[in-house]
Amino acid sequence: MATSLLTFFIPQNKVFFGLFNQASANNIEMADMLYKAVSAEVPHEETLLFNQINRLKIKGNELKHQVYLESAKAFVSPFERNDMYALASSINSICDHIHVSSRRISLYRSDYISTPSVKELCGLVIETCMELDKAVRGLDNLINSDLIIACCNKIKQLEHYADQVCGKAISSIMINETNSVELIKYTEILSALEITTDKCEDATPVIESIIIKNK
Repeated sequence: MATSLLTFFIPQNKVFFGLFNQASANNIEMADMLYKAVSAEVPHEETLLFNQINRLKIKGNELKHQVYLESAKAFVSPFERNDMYALASSINSICDHIHVSSRRISLYRSDYISTPSVKELCGLVIETCMELDKAVRGLDNLINSDLIIACCNKIKQLEHYADQVCGKAISSIMINETNSVELIKYTEILSALEITTDKCEDATPVIESIIIKNK
C-alpha cells in the first residue's frame, strides 16, 4: 500500500521532460527548414518548406498546452509550476517567432531573401536553438548544471553576434537601396530573424532560475 501511494505521488518527470525535449527539438527542425527555404533554388521547394514550418508551429503550440494540462493534473512536478509554464512558454515563443520569420519571407518575396546576411541569421537561429536544446535536455539531471549554464552563456553570445549581423545589414541597405519598398521588406525580415535569437536568449533566465531553485 505504501509503495503504491509513493508511486502515485512520485513526479512524472519523464512526461514533462519528454514534452520539453520534443518542443525544443521541434524548434530546431523549424529553424533548419527556414535555412533550407532561404537557400532553396526553386519556389516550389520554398513553398513545401514554408508549409512544413506552418505544421510544426501547430505542433509546438500543442506541446505547450500539453505541458499546461499535465502540470494541472500532477500532484508533484519536477519544479515549480510557474517555472514549468515559463519554460514551456519561452520555448514556444521561439517557435512562434520562427514562424513569423517564415511568414515574412514567404509573403514579402524580397529580392534580398537569399543574401548572406539572411542566411547567416538563419544559421544563428539554428545554433541558438541547438544550444537551448542542450540546456533543456540537461534539466532532468541538475548535476549537469555547469553544462547547462555554459549553453545559456553561448546563447547570449550568439544573440549578441546576431544583433551585430542584423545592424550591419540594415546599415548597408539603407545606404545602397533606393527602393523604399524593398528596404522595408528586407529590414522587417532581418528584424524578425534577430528577434527570434532574442527569444532564445529570453529562455536563458528561466532555465537559470530553475537551476538556482532546484540545485
